[in-house]
Amino acid sequence: MNKSCLLLIVLLNTIFVLSQNNVEKDSSVADTNNLYIEDHNKQLNIKFDITNDQVKYFMPYEGERAVIKTNLKASLGFVFSYKFLSVRLGVRPGLSDSEIENKGETDFFRIKLKLLFDKWTYRFEYNYTRGFYIDNTDDFGIFDSDFRIQLPNLTTNIISGSSHYNFNENYSVKAVESNTEIQLKSAGSFSVGINYNFYDVAGTNKVNGENGDIYYKSNYNEYNGFSAILNAGYHYTYIIHSYWYINIRANPGIGIDFYETTYHSEESEEKEKDNETFFALSSGFSAGYNGKKYYFGSGFNYNMNSEKYNDDNINLQPIKYNFHVFIGYRFKAPKQVSKPIDLIEDKVPILQDKN
Repeated sequence: MNKSCLLLIVLLNTIFVLSQNNVEKDSSVADTNNLYIEDHNKQLNIKFDITNDQVKYFMPYEGERAVIKTNLKASLGFVFSYKFLSVRLGVRPGLSDSEIENKGETDFFRIKLKLLFDKWTYRFEYNYTRGFYIDNTDDFGIFDSDFRIQLPNLTTNIISGSSHYNFNENYSVKAVESNTEIQLKSAGSFSVGINYNFYDVAGTNKVNGENGDIYYKSNYNEYNGFSAILNAGYHYTYIIHSYWYINIRANPGIGIDFYETTYHSEESEEKEKDNETFFALSSGFSAGYNGKKYYFGSGFNYNMNSEKYNDDNINLQPIKYNFHVFIGYRFKAPKQVSKPIDLIEDKVPILQDKN
């Protein structure tokens, strides 16, 4: 908790310093050549957000389906966006002693990076999570307490990414995702792309039971695999009045999961490979105010896939939804930010073009 408070203090101090620098007039605040989009890419956008994003999936346990979750509170984050680059730094409040006792501890580390261009968008993410609990513990014979069966060594490493192309140059992805642009008139766009995940799940053998009981399973499974989803959909931003907006999107797709299951027992270790095809849907809704200096709003994201649960595989977030709220401000970009990004543009010419 002390580290979280320290990070928040440092970031808030950064915002204060930048706000003082913003008193100077920036001659390149906005480009209004496009009647649909106002460009604020040369300003530094800092956004504070709160999201209840969680890690959840299904896996076999004692011959039944277990719902596995992390013991984490809502994430508090600062998003820094300048030109094509958007980076989020987040912290989570600490847990009470009773929450740790009943659900265990979760170690969590995530890096998220977005590269947003006029038509192409790229997203990259790495998630490391260690320590889960079984949310449906009641299905396994423990009914009279708040205690949840815990898997303290259960560890997931997930590398994910996506690439998408939007066809309408009058529709701004940046206005919704990084706020480095403002959507002036209502517009929508068809979008096509690919989402992918590399995952590894290990440490399923150790179990923490009630009253401090710890035992190790002699028979357990571990998993790794790669999944990819081809999708196509439509995104639309409706401008209500001036800078007030509503955005809605839906991207259905078809995916395939190539996975390997390792079966551990006292006598042997066996590996088996398989694959499964599934239907997926990524959708979202957001609304708010995106003004010349201040912006704020909230959103809801819903993702699901139809990959069926079975005794030989896991389902990494077959259904995932989260809410978030945010507030942000645009500053004159300090040289510490603009110089390295401009240098990257000089070295990579394609970043200078309309993509």
